[in-house]
Order: sequence, then C-alpha cells, then structure tokens
Amino acid sequence: MTEPADNKQAIARVAKLRQLSLVWIVPIVALIAGLWMVYTTWSNQGPQITLHLPSAEGIEVGKTQIKILDVNIGKVSEVSLAPDHTAVIIKAQLDKSAAPLLYQDSQFWVVRPRVENGGVSGLSTLLSGVYIQFQPGKSGELSREFKVLATPPITAPDVPGLRLQLNARDVKTLNVGDPVLFQHFEVGRIEKAEFDTAAREMRYQLFIKRPYDQLVTANSRFWLTSGVGFNLSANGLSVNVGSLATLLGGGISFDVPTGHELGDRVANQSKFTLYASEESASNLYYEQQLPFVALFDESVRGLQIGAPVEYRGIRIGTVAAVPLFTPALATNTTHKRAIPVLLKIEVGRFDDETGERPQAFWQKRIDQAIQNGMVAKLKTGNLLSGALFIDIDFSGKHISTLPKPYRGYPILPTSNSGGLSQIENKVIALLDKLNALKLEQTLDSANGALNETRNAAGEAGKLAQSLNSLVGSPDAQALPAELRQTLAKLGTALDGFSKGSVAYSELSQTLGTLGALLQETRPVVRTLNESPNALLFDRSTPDPTPKGARP
Repeated sequence: MTEPADNKQAIARVAKLRQLSLVWIVPIVALIAGLWMVYTTWSNQGPQITLHLPSAEGIEVGKTQIKILDVNIGKVSEVSLAPDHTAVIIKAQLDKSAAPLLYQDSQFWVVRPRVENGGVSGLSTLLSGVYIQFQPGKSGELSREFKVLATPPITAPDVPGLRLQLNARDVKTLNVGDPVLFQHFEVGRIEKAEFDTAAREMRYQLFIKRPYDQLVTANSRFWLTSGVGFNLSANGLSVNVGSLATLLGGGISFDVPTGHELGDRVANQSKFTLYASEESASNLYYEQQLPFVALFDESVRGLQIGAPVEYRGIRIGTVAAVPLFTPALATNTTHKRAIPVLLKIEVGRFDDETGERPQAFWQKRIDQAIQNGMVAKLKTGNLLSGALFIDIDFSGKHISTLPKPYRGYPILPTSNSGGLSQIENKVIALLDKLNALKLEQTLDSANGALNETRNAAGEAGKLAQSLNSLVGSPDAQALPAELRQTLAKLGTALDGFSKGSVAYSELSQTLGTLGALLQETRPVVRTLNESPNALLFDRSTPDPTPKGARP
C-alpha cells in the first residue's frame, strides 16, 4: 500500500555558518597588542628603590631622573615625609638593567649647582633641573634602600688607591675636598671630616690615588699645610709658604722625616696622627722620650711649650710644660721658690740603635751624666722676641747621689747662668750702684751749690765795684804804681765772676743742665726699681700662667 504524500519522512536541512565579521578584528588586535605591551612592560620593569634624604628641594615626581654616567635609568615615582617628619622618603622606579648594580655600598647624591674648594660643578642643572646621580657599588650584597649623600663623593668606590684614617687634636679644621700633598704635589683628597665627641678630636679619611699610594709607609708623618705661616721662636723667624691649592683653604702634607728609613707599605684604613706643622711632626717623631723636671730659680718668661732642649747646639729634647705646678705645690718648702719646667729628652735623637735598647738603658746613661755634672740652663734664643730655650751642659761639679724626684719626675739640676739672667743681674747691679749714689742728696747739693754760687757772684760784683771806686779815688792815686795795678787786676777778675759775665752764665747753664738731668733720671730709676727687666721686656707682657701637674 502506498503511503500518502503528506506522510513522507522529514528531511533536515544543514546550512553553512556565516564567517566572522570584520568588525571584530580591530578589537581583537588591540587586545593582543595591549596584552603584549603589558607583558613587555612587566618583563622589562626594573626594581623600585627607597631613598632617604634630608630635603626634597628640586625633586619632582615623574620628572626628576636617576642617572649613571649621564644615562637615564629611572625616575622618581613618589615623594613623602618620613614617619618622624625629620627627613624625606623617595620612591624611584629603575630600569631592569640597573637591578644587578644595587649593592649595599652603592652611592646616591643630588646633583645641583655647587661652589666648592675644587671648583664649580652642576651648572648644567640650572636649565635641566636637578637629578640624582647613582654610583654602583661592588660589595656583592644587594639592597633596595639607600641614604642619599649630602655632597658628591670625592672619589668613586671603584677608583684604585689607598684610604687612610687621621686623628687630629688642637689643629686647624680642614674641609672635605682639601688636597693631600707630597712634596707640594697633589696626590689625593680629604674624603671625610667629622668630630669625635667621645675622643674630643677630629677624624679625617684620606684617599691617596694610585700609583702615589706607595709613597705612604709606616714611617710617614702627616702635618697641616696652610697658605702662609709665620713662626717666631727661639730658633728665629721662619716663614712657610704652601702651594697655590692651600692658600685659601689649607691641606695636608706627608713625608718621611729626613734621616729615617722609608719603612714598609701600609694597609688600607691604616691610622696616623695629624700634626700642626712639619716641625711638630719632626720633633714628635721620636716616640721614646724620658721626662725630667728642671727647677729654675730665675724668671722663665720667654720659655714656651715646644722650645728646644739642646746640648751644645744639637737638639736632644723639647719643653713639654711651662710651668708645671698647682697651687698645692706652693706649700712645698723645698722648692717653693723654684719654677718647675717639664722637659722631655728624646733619646731617639742619640743614635740609630735607640729602638733596640730599653728605656732603662737611657735612663741610666742620663743619671750617670747628671752625677758627672750635667745641668740645664736658660739661654736666649731670640733677642727680638725674648724667646728662651734650655741648654744642657756640664758644670764640672760631680754629685754622689741623684736629687729626689719631684712629683714623680726625676730632677735635672739647673744652673743660673743663662743669657738673659746675666743681663738682668747686671742691670740690677747698675741700679744698686745708682741707688748708692744717693741722687736725691746729690740733686739737693747741686741746687744748694748753684744758689751759693749765685750769691758769691753777687758779692764778687759788689766787691769789684768797691775796688774800682777805690782805685779811682785820689787816695789810691797816691799809692805806689804796682799796688794800683794789683787792685786793677783784682777788680777785672771779680768782674769776670759778676752776674752778667760769661763765666757766670756758663756756670749757671752747666748747673741747670745737671739739675734737669737728675730730674729726668728719677722716673727711670723708679721704673727700674719696680721692674728690673723693663729694659728688655715690655711691662705689659703677662707672666707665665701656672698649669697643673700630671695626676
């Protein structure tokens, strides 16, 4: 049987899907490009670092750049105050290439216009604005937080050379950047300068450039060099002129003292002492010293700390304290009138084998010399300034036992035969003779003699007039001729001593001059009686100030 037509099996139709519209291509491409840019930015993004600095002057977010060798490696991304409101914290985003350079010893500083001893720097920032300079480190330990330096470093950490530590006390303060000289040639700079409050002294860090670092040895001495220095001492007037670089600010010089070995080379961060002058560095070079006290019964005015102690013109020591006593020592009945002076005998000046011999050996040698008559004398080193020095000589008097120590110091006997004391003693002797002359009585006697002479001259004038009248009288004419001539001569002689005569005038002038001279002598005699050394020193010069002995 045939099925009806409307019962025929349904046949499904399959139609093809339409292609994606071109409208979606642009968003898809933009999305892919955005994802690629995000990935690229993320993959190339460097580390973020934190910088601490005292002020944000000139720093702008998104503008202030961070550079290495004038190459931009990042920018400042955030500026904020520290939690204690005493500093500024800066966040900076760096390039990926800077990640391996962020070691703990890396250095950052703000570049801006500066005027320093070394010259003018940072002028380019007047137009471009300030930027942060980055100096990579080499410690090997990575870090992301740093402290920005207040000033640019004098030398980079990777510059080859030698760094030294100097301690200074009672020396003019120097600045960072001042030169370090060797024989007036610049070989380095001062990198750091700070005051140690605990030790109460200045501390300097020096950097000596290579190859000049090999000039520094264990026997090197460092001293302050300033523009022009004058020194008027017992050795005379000395003028020290530094280099052009030290005329304005100053600097440090170093060398090995003349006559000494160079010594071995030193390691990095070795410590030295900074002296006030080259002379001080040379004198204090001799570390082995023997202290002595010399008790002088004469004035020590003109004797200064640092004055030389000489033996027949050769320096063997230095004066360490003038005077050395405290008020309590005035009760010492043995030496209460003597002025104690502390001096140090530098035995290192004696021979080259000093370092090989113990201190007891030299103490025994000097004790033997004292027993053989060695004494200390004050002598004049400079007549212009009145500076004194101590001269060691032998008096020829031997002693069997050494003097008892004074406040723990051995005593060096003294002799009062110094140059100034001799002059002062002669002046005092002259004053004694002047006082023995009794100038006041002499002046009174001269005034009395002058008055008597004037009276005698008046009487002589009257007598001369009487004789003239007598000679001219008729009675006198009857006298013999010889007698009349004798009376005439006597009258003429008396006229010569009359008040208006030349002899009377000369005698009066002479006596007047003598009286004026005696009057002018009175203040001189009075001054010399009060201060016998007034002919040598200004009376306004202060006396030496006592200083304390060692505890």
